[in-house]
Amino acid sequence: MKLTTNPTKKGKLLIKKCHLCGTVMESYIERKKCTKCKKSFLPMNYFSKVHAKNSKEFDELFSNSDDMQEEDLIKGISVLW
Repeated sequence: MKLTTNPTKKGKLLIKKCHLCGTVMESYIERKKCTKCKKSFLPMNYFSKVHAKNSKEFDELFSNSDDMQEEDLIKGISVLW
């Protein structure tokens, strides 16, 4: 899964703020780690998804921004634009 910040891509842009260091990141796919402090993130809707049995399945829990809704976001930390 490739992370991108290409502004010419059509679709929803996910903007997320790291709750540890405050870095603001933009992407079209959920970030797995902060780009600055390397803090790991859980996927959105983690508890409503099937729990992964291995690391490959865990990576598949991260969504594309086009598949997300405003209700999926943690208010104050993430926004879809």
